[in-house]
Amino acid sequence: MAISRKQVRTDHLPHAIPPIKYLTENGFSIVRLSEINYSVMDTPEECRFLVQHEDEAEREVRVGFDQEVLASLLIRRRIPLSETSKFWLVCAESCLATYLWEKNEYPPEGRLTINELPPDELMLGLHWRDSE
Repeated sequence: MAISRKQVRTDHLPHAIPPIKYLTENGFSIVRLSEINYSVMDTPEECRFLVQHEDEAEREVRVGFDQEVLASLLIRRRIPLSETSKFWLVCAESCLATYLWEKNEYPPEGRLTINELPPDELMLGLHWRDSE
C-alpha cells in the first residue's frame, strides 16, 4: 500500500526522549532542567534541577559550588575541568539528592551551595574525563 504525501506514519517519527528522573528513597524526584530545556547551560556556579516531592508541585532548585571547592579541585587535578564539564552536573545532582534524603525538605530559597565535596565525589572529580 502506497502512502500519499498527505499521510504521515506516526510510528516512524522520532519520539522525544523523556528526561531521566533521579528518585530518592524518601519520595523526591530530581530532573535535570538542561534535559528538558536545551538552552539551559550547567556550570560550576549553577546547575538547575526540577525537584518534586510525591504529589507536591515541582520546584526549581539551583545548585552551585563554593569558590574554595573549585580552587581545591583545581589544585589537585593535573588538567582543570572545563566550565561545561558534565562532572559539575553529576556531582551537583548527587549532592542535591543527599541533601533531600538527609533533610527531607527542599533547600531554603531553592538554592544549595556545595561547601565541601564528599570523599566519593572528590575522587570522582580527581579522575573525571570528559569525552571529547
